Amino acid sequence: MIKKSIFTMLFMAVLGWASAQSLQFEWDGHVYAEGETIECTNDEYGYGEFIQHMQLRNLTSGDLNVIVEKEVVSDLEGTTNFFCWGSCFGPDVYVSPNPVMVAANSVTGEGELSLHVLFDPEVFGKVEVKYSAYDRSNISERVTINVVFNKSGEGLNNPSAVRFGRAYPNPASSVINFDYSLNVNDKASVSIYNLLGQEVMNLPMNTLQDRLSFSVAELNDGIYFCNLFVNGCAVKTEKFVVKK
Repeated sequence: MIKKSIFTMLFMAVLGWASAQSLQFEWDGHVYAEGETIECTNDEYGYGEFIQHMQLRNLTSGDLNVIVEKEVVSDLEGTTNFFCWGSCFGPDVYVSPNPVMVAANSVTGEGELSLHVLFDPEVFGKVEVKYSAYDRSNISERVTINVVFNKSGEGLNNPSAVRFGRAYPNPASSVINFDYSLNVNDKASVSIYNLLGQEVMNLPMNTLQDRLSFSVAELNDGIYFCNLFVNGCAVKTEKFVVKK
């Protein structure tokens, strides 16, 4: 009788914890268990940006002001991780600075929460990041998932004669420069992407020159990625900041 009572109490405690959970991660109708590990192999734009799309469901009858935070479990040199929650944040942001309101008994839109890792073209391997979500007024009650971003396969052909230097000045306020060298017969261009993965600029490159310079006057302040394509293959990614 005593054993049965103890079992009943434990069962009710677990049931009570489950019913008290206020948020859950899900995507496309699939609900992720607390602490579940997900493998992301989604190179969405084909240049090494792996994106795990996600939604948050409010399981309560009241509106929640939700904060999302990340914890990098394992990293690789040559990768950049960031997340978008309402807005996109730079890699140095670990806790979303402002909450996003999730209405009672509802789920967020498909574009509000996304988890990103950008791999340099020559980098392969796994990056694991833990993400948590919680109501701003109750930070101890949180829901978590682990995402393993996995870029596998053989490296791209990157001839030794191809060189693409870092951006300068960085941050840039008016004009930004990249020094480079290419094979004479190469066909090369650069594409500039913002943190949302949107291409905001595409520029052809002259193999007979050694410097690419362009104006950032039309770009908003923020973080951008400059991707070098040679003969149709992405071979190098450099990050720069626009701050006017």
